[in-house]
Amino acid sequence: MRYFRYTLDDLKQSSDRKLFNYISFFAGGGGSSAGYKLAGGDCRFVNEFQQVAVDTYLENWPNTPHICGDIKDITGQQIMEMTGLKKGELDILDGSPPCPPFSMSGTKQKGWGKEKTAYGMKQKNIEDLTWEQIRIAGEMMPKVIICENVKGLTMEYAKEHLQRMVNDFEALGYTTVFKVLKGQYYGVPQKRERVFIVSVRNDVMDKIGLPFMCLESTVFPDPEDHVSTISDAIADIQLNNENRVEAEELKEAMKKSAKYKWLKRLQKNPDRVVSVGDDVVAPWYDKVIAHRSKMGKTVPEKKMSFYQSRRVPWNQASHTLSEQGLQTSLAVHLHPEEDRVFTTKESARIMTLPDDYKFTGTLNEKLARIGLMVAPLQMKCLADNIYNNILKPYKELEQ
Repeated sequence: MRYFRYTLDDLKQSSDRKLFNYISFFAGGGGSSAGYKLAGGDCRFVNEFQQVAVDTYLENWPNTPHICGDIKDITGQQIMEMTGLKKGELDILDGSPPCPPFSMSGTKQKGWGKEKTAYGMKQKNIEDLTWEQIRIAGEMMPKVIICENVKGLTMEYAKEHLQRMVNDFEALGYTTVFKVLKGQYYGVPQKRERVFIVSVRNDVMDKIGLPFMCLESTVFPDPEDHVSTISDAIADIQLNNENRVEAEELKEAMKKSAKYKWLKRLQKNPDRVVSVGDDVVAPWYDKVIAHRSKMGKTVPEKKMSFYQSRRVPWNQASHTLSEQGLQTSLAVHLHPEEDRVFTTKESARIMTLPDDYKFTGTLNEKLARIGLMVAPLQMKCLADNIYNNILKPYKELEQ
């Protein structure tokens, strides 16, 4: 799939097809829901802990049955009573549990099992929220379960957590596969790597004659050869009065950043930007180090991140937008030409949200909310595959 733009009306028309139903936990501002709706999904229920995220969700889909609260206080029976679904009738149970314990840019396993603050709230054992989602899955027994998370969940330090997920789903009667998908090959103009964990109920696989060894190739879509770029997403945006005011606010915020003296030296010519691993740094990187060396100084380890702030070239996919990466105080994803991070409108485009999507809260809250979302076009690719290859054949055999 290549990058394309769409509106909330387009989503409504697609969702009105009601090809399958779904519920979503850790729904955030609605990124995954936008993807499911694009694929023809009918949302029956969402759950999210943060009120500011729920406000954004309801601003766009005001009539969605929802609970703003801790998943630990919700039961499958409660959801079935709210939705009218019976056990086993739900098509897709979706959820993207908080990722700080697994994030490649976070504290990883250092904080496991301890009380920590994330997303403005204190939680104990954030990683344990996964088991609450699995608990509800066991109470509702959906045909398919989809979990999205950061790539770090597949790394060595998290392998026990991932294996427990696979084991717990197996104990409930599901077969599970997982794969890291790179967003830029699925219509998302970001180098956004996310692991998608898909569990399919065994009786569903049996009915459609799907053997275990074919599940991964059946579930996960093939990548596009074409890479979606920043130019595809935002080159046509004309900054109106509202967006221009926001852009100037972001420029002023950057000037107050401790990084600004380094950021302002970033070359504006994308051709002069070089790649070092997963980071993009300006060609003056070595010159700065050499200059400090002549003065008998080195670059302190804790300041190395100053040189990792990234100006995104027009002809490439952006680096991963994140909660931190979009905050004006950190400013690590820079506009291709202007000395600022992306505006709300630009960020929403890069995350492949509807062109007329609405956001609530302060500017920082809006930008952070976008960075936490699941990219809709990437989720649409996956949902299309699951519907066409699993849910549709199953429904046809059930008739």
